[in-house]
Amino acid sequence: MASHAVPTESEIQDWCREYLAGVLRRPSEKIDPAAKFDSLGLDSAESVFLASALEDWIGVFLPSEAAMDHPSIAELSRFVRDTIAANQGLASGR
Repeated sequence: MASHAVPTESEIQDWCREYLAGVLRRPSEKIDPAAKFDSLGLDSAESVFLASALEDWIGVFLPSEAAMDHPSIAELSRFVRDTIAANQGLASGR
């Protein structure tokens, strides 16, 4: 991310929808955050690329299987938000 602001779950979903709009060549508003990645037409490699790009955007390590273990934008966004929160807790010594 450009700033040190922590993205909300909604902002993470919006970012994922925009990313997938480019990959899937459809308007982001037509991408349902609850839809499973495979039902959107994403294969496993594209899911890994999504997680990698998301990791670059937020600056927090995500396991390579994150998108497979959390196979929708909604699930992945929740996982990412929880990961950020956990990392912040570690950084602050909680």
